[in-house]
Amino acid sequence: MGKVNLKELAEHMDFMMDEWSYFVNRKTGEIISVEDRHLGFAEDPDEIPERIVEWERDAIEQAASLLESWDDLIHFPSKYDLNEYAMMEDFIRSVKDPHIRDCLGIAIEGRGAFRRFKDTADRFDVIDEWYEFKNQAFLAYAREWCDGNGLLYSIEGAE
Repeated sequence: MGKVNLKELAEHMDFMMDEWSYFVNRKTGEIISVEDRHLGFAEDPDEIPERIVEWERDAIEQAASLLESWDDLIHFPSKYDLNEYAMMEDFIRSVKDPHIRDCLGIAIEGRGAFRRFKDTADRFDVIDEWYEFKNQAFLAYAREWCDGNGLLYSIEGAE
């Protein structure tokens, strides 16, 4: 069984995009990302448009090879499972200055919370602390996720 690079896994979890699927191959430890539409075309080749650029055809072929090893793949948790909002709340509780803590708490209320939070953290010069806190939270989540899925991992490059 291959080992997953924990730092790379945490980074992928942090930067997941909508309309993409992310996996770990349990045999090799490889982290794989694939655009959902390419995976769909691989599942149903009749749906592939007649005119398609070469790089997309290559991406569909790569997606098709994923389907061949489907039983070896573990799907990443969703962005909602990762819950970055809860990470922001935890960070706010860790801030020692009560004024900054209150301002960050107000920033995460309502729509646009993520942008306001980052702007407020930047304004109070705690943005670097936030990014370090978030990186550590993703590393911890990635470690727990690997443990829960019986995946071996390396901690090279992970703090």
